[in-house]
Amino acid sequence: MQHKDYDVLDEMSRYVNEFIMEKDCYPSVRDLGNRFGLCKSSAHRYLKSLKEDGLLPSDNKMMPGEEERVAWLSNTISCGSPSYQEENIDGYVRLSTAVFGKGQKYLLTASGDSMIGADIEEGDVLVIRKQVTASEGDIIVALLNGENTLKRLMMHENGKPYLHPENRCYSDIEIDDGDTFYIQGVLTHIIKAVES
Repeated sequence: MQHKDYDVLDEMSRYVNEFIMEKDCYPSVRDLGNRFGLCKSSAHRYLKSLKEDGLLPSDNKMMPGEEERVAWLSNTISCGSPSYQEENIDGYVRLSTAVFGKGQKYLLTASGDSMIGADIEEGDVLVIRKQVTASEGDIIVALLNGENTLKRLMMHENGKPYLHPENRCYSDIEIDDGDTFYIQGVLTHIIKAVES
């Protein structure tokens, strides 16, 4: 393609990938032309260039049911003391249902060291299945008095829940009768970077 505008290519790549995440199909050439102020033939050439450069998924990688669109939240989850969190979506990724299973999920980044005994370290990406119930022993995203934390859900003999860190430097977090406590999801997978 002659006279490539690499800024337009970069912006179009982001736009098309976001469109595919949301709609499971490519935007039309007309939509691209309108969005970027291009005639249809120029929009077609840009789109073809992005595909040839491998910057867009091929049509056979967009089969419905094989992947699920998952929100990646820009905030981290405290693996230390509970911290107040705002839920902000930083972007979306697709997760293979063959690997991660089906069901509504979101991604968070771990912060802190209270769960190192469960092999959860600072910077790990956590796959959380959205649900409001959990079993004893599950690692959960807990909302306790308006603050989020990632801990293991445990039960006292009387059935009263408490939150258990996986680090001896931290104490269990008791849930008192006057506390507001909600389960916001259960950890299903940990995604780690491998050091070379």
